[in-house]
Amino acid sequence: MKSISIPMGQSCAMKSEPIYDLRILRDVKVPMRDGVRLSANIFLPDTEGRFPVIFERMPYGASGRESGEFYARRGYAFVMQDCRGRHDSEGEFYPFRDDTPDGLDSLDWICAQPWSNGRVGMFGPSYLGGVQWAVAGERHPALQAIVPNVIPCDFWKSGYWRNGAFSLALNALWTCLEIASRTSDLDMIPSYDLNKFFRHLPLRTLDSHAGRPCEFWQDFLEHSQYDDYWKRMSVIHGRFDQVAAPAYIMCGWYDYYTGESFDAFTGMRTQARGKAREQSRIIMGPWSHLISISPELGEVDFGVHSHLDINGLALRWFDCLLKDIDTGVLDEPPVALFVMGVNEWRHENEWPLARTRFTDYYLHSSGAAGTVPEDGCLSVDMPHDQPPDHYVYDPEDPVPTVGGNHSICWRDAFHVIQPGPFDQQSVEQRHDVLTYTTPPMEAEIEVTGPIVLHLYAATDACDTDWTAKVVDVYPDRRAINLTEGNLRARFRKSIYDPPQLLEPGKVYAYRIEIQPTSNVFLKGHRIRLEISSSNFPLWDRNPNTGHKQGHDAELRIARQTVYHNSQHPSRIVLPVIARPESLGEGANTIEHPDATDG
Repeated sequence: MKSISIPMGQSCAMKSEPIYDLRILRDVKVPMRDGVRLSANIFLPDTEGRFPVIFERMPYGASGRESGEFYARRGYAFVMQDCRGRHDSEGEFYPFRDDTPDGLDSLDWICAQPWSNGRVGMFGPSYLGGVQWAVAGERHPALQAIVPNVIPCDFWKSGYWRNGAFSLALNALWTCLEIASRTSDLDMIPSYDLNKFFRHLPLRTLDSHAGRPCEFWQDFLEHSQYDDYWKRMSVIHGRFDQVAAPAYIMCGWYDYYTGESFDAFTGMRTQARGKAREQSRIIMGPWSHLISISPELGEVDFGVHSHLDINGLALRWFDCLLKDIDTGVLDEPPVALFVMGVNEWRHENEWPLARTRFTDYYLHSSGAAGTVPEDGCLSVDMPHDQPPDHYVYDPEDPVPTVGGNHSICWRDAFHVIQPGPFDQQSVEQRHDVLTYTTPPMEAEIEVTGPIVLHLYAATDACDTDWTAKVVDVYPDRRAINLTEGNLRARFRKSIYDPPQLLEPGKVYAYRIEIQPTSNVFLKGHRIRLEISSSNFPLWDRNPNTGHKQGHDAELRIARQTVYHNSQHPSRIVLPVIARPESLGEGANTIEHPDATDG
């Protein structure tokens, strides 16, 4: 196999070297159009001249020393700015409300400084990625490259809410404990009994219960369906045609925003114009919200080559787009994926992959998928006359979150909720979790791409939740989660349409989006689908009452029925990919950098 350049920035291509001494300007006040002044730390090469600028904005109050030193020693000016109302910046903080005008005013200010050459790139994860999208859609001429990591482009679909369910753990920890005051108080987390904290009802009073009354916590819950509020909060959704700066998007298979990162990439590659369309790229690794901090995540070791130099990746990007250095980054295919199971990097030309065979795997059972081990099965054969499966969803006893796709990165909360791959056997032993499993693989099967569950189900409630999880079952019976999805039933038509309650007992067809993944199910392994109605505290518990969301202190039991027969062919659609030995020219495999041509 012929080796091609790997997505690590460790090839022999030219790149900026750390040749400069450092000069630091602290707490520089940057004026905004309304008179508010934002605080910035500025790191400069200690020499005369004008330099391209790397600009980060954050609400967390970091000094920027590590990144500032990295870039300034390599011939960049680096600006780390506190968002409005945070730490040393003036004004009032409200998520993303002011980040577009504040970002634009800051870009104008940067361009006017004697150390700036007027070419700016932005970099950073999570909220730091959101502020990039907030200004990218305004086509500021100085902004020529962005690196938005682990951030959605639509905060209604997949940020503060997820497919109609409230992103409880994220919102409770981020909003109530970290962001509700001017400075972060993460040291408060150990003082809370998080199990009790997450169970507090009604949700709309959780901020006061935490001792942190918060305007935007109230707004998040008050706007429990798509409206003008969420249109304003969605920093770039539906506006990729207005972006001029190419984006290098980074995310992980176990982050909360995996699917939304691919949405942003495809939006840029299909709707943006010029260089933004042609040059945008994405890299997806076996990471959580804290991308590439270790080869190990959860209970899986993905190998030393899964751990990439993120600063090196970004430097290649900025050197190319801000310094016109030929780093080779634009010569590579635009998609870089880590394929789990075989633990290898691979370049692709598009997303979803053009050679995908979307394959229906149908649910089968004798009606005991939730009570008898191995009763439920997955098969490419259509079901015929089979009895449905039943279970009881009790929101007083929800299915616990065990690993998974989420953005919880507060280690003091890991005893309650932790991202990544974990053995799901304890979850699967519950009677409110249905499992459907293939026979052992006779040969490798690769699943890479977006996944959809078409579920036919009924409930005796007027609203409920449906959750799904895709699992790799090992020969030793370990059941390692790969990805998951959910849907609040009242949003079954569309999460962008007004909600509609259910008719109890009626069978509905649900389309449940499951986060994309890339995994090879090895010989002897099995593919498993879990179905239930809760994943707590990742998402809030549906109280099954149909009342206004966030206002319920009442919980009721829901009796659920899942159908799989010829009239109701419940199925999961898996993106099956031919393995490399059978590939033509549609894909490239990225070998380890020590590999030789052969």
